[in-house]
Amino acid sequence: MVILIKSGALMLVGCSAALVIRRTNPELSLAVSIAAVCCLLAMTIPLGASLKELCETVRREYGVGEVYLLPLMKCCAAALLARLTADLCREASQAAAASAMELLGLLCAISSAMPLLRSMLEAIGEML
Repeated sequence: MVILIKSGALMLVGCSAALVIRRTNPELSLAVSIAAVCCLLAMTIPLGASLKELCETVRREYGVGEVYLLPLMKCCAAALLARLTADLCREASQAAAASAMELLGLLCAISSAMPLLRSMLEAIGEML
């Protein structure tokens, strides 16, 4: 909860500063937005450790192999990175680049999920 309050305050300050600067210097406004996002992402790094622990617990206690967990994590990472990058492109008034980034993120997520899909189809084939 503390990280949410800190990150919310950081983003409010960053967005406010970007709005004030935007009138006189739009390029610097984008840089301020990117810097705020980078700071926010740096603050979330410790949350990745708890996510890793959860994956280890699921793998150890429920027998879920890495063949299932790794593609799932790659899909989530692709979706998050594509969304964040597309939003930053929209912030810079680059709608075409944002759309291209979303398409790339979708294709990366699908290609990351292929091993999972293959494993599921093999498991279904063995049941039949």
